[in-house]
Amino acid sequence: MAPDSPPSPAPVLDPAEYAFEGMELLPTPRLVVYERFVAENIDRMRRLLEGVVPGSGFRHLMPHVKTHKSLAVMGLFEKAGIESYKASLNELDLCLEAGARDVFVAYPLLAADAERLAGLAAEHPHARITAQVGRIEHAERLAAAARRKGVEIDCLIDLDVGGRRTGIPPGAAADLARAILGSPRLGALRLKGVHAYDGHNRSAVPEERAACARETMEAVVRAFRDVERAGAAADRVVVAGTPPFLQDLDELVNRHRLDADVKVSPGTWVYWDTGYDRILPGQFRMAALVLTQVIDLPGEDLITLNAGHKRWAIDQGPLEVFSIQGLEFASASEEHTVLRARGPRPPLEARILLAPRHVCPTVNAWESFTWVGRDGRVEAAAEPVSARNR
Repeated sequence: MAPDSPPSPAPVLDPAEYAFEGMELLPTPRLVVYERFVAENIDRMRRLLEGVVPGSGFRHLMPHVKTHKSLAVMGLFEKAGIESYKASLNELDLCLEAGARDVFVAYPLLAADAERLAGLAAEHPHARITAQVGRIEHAERLAAAARRKGVEIDCLIDLDVGGRRTGIPPGAAADLARAILGSPRLGALRLKGVHAYDGHNRSAVPEERAACARETMEAVVRAFRDVERAGAAADRVVVAGTPPFLQDLDELVNRHRLDADVKVSPGTWVYWDTGYDRILPGQFRMAALVLTQVIDLPGEDLITLNAGHKRWAIDQGPLEVFSIQGLEFASASEEHTVLRARGPRPPLEARILLAPRHVCPTVNAWESFTWVGRDGRVEAAAEPVSARNR
């Protein structure tokens, strides 16, 4: 499906590739983002999408901004021609500030959240802001807020296709659609289609991911057509986390030839991490790393770094990949990471780059990052993680 074969993942971060001018002068720990690798990932994404739908460019991409939360990265997206975005409500401001005209807020909205979204829709009449509804109560709160702000809001029915987190079973979509369309109190909502996040489809075996995608997308297509038959002017389907996004797109566009605006919404790909690299080896480049230093040398083969799991997310497991050969994770606390050296032990003050196992919450742990330009020079020592505290 892909137009070319990605390189195999390296067991160590190549220090020559990730070195940059002035690294030795930066205070540590730091989150470091490499513009060159972000740009390479954007280009890889375009080629992967066009391997499924030739000539499509970014037409089918709706990247989730939860990974980067950055105006700088949004600028690269916009320059590349990416036009649609997926976000939580806390990231909607970031998208609108960056000039986005099409944002889907993929999160159940309670009353205060609905009021905020409706207010932003009123302030940005030229942007298409779409919300999700998984229950009639969501629709009621959203419609009430829209009436108070004098706006109409597009919405997608959120389908639970296996994650057991939010949404309704695909077979219940028609009933919810009829309830929304049949209620005069909900007239401020325009029902435009369905959303299905298949985060459960995480197999490292491509054939297993493809089989799961086929079953899941069949349910999505049935739900979309049920919503159409219920009377909705449905025109959009949003699906996919990172592992199955290519299989999902292939199913909807090529197999089912769905007559809709089909979007896939992976997020991690822009920075990548070792967790997803286990599932999709080498598909994208590590673009966001944590720069640390050795602050102590306990025992005979251990080194202690000046960053613990307050600075890199431990929810998916320990660190695995470093910029020095022969290092293994030993332990971590809030402010310290201890590694075991299987070869020569790095000295005190040595700088070591860490590749996050889960990059999204790692980024959210930082207020800013060091932005390394394509020429290997620091363009911004403290570029804001713009949506972190929103």
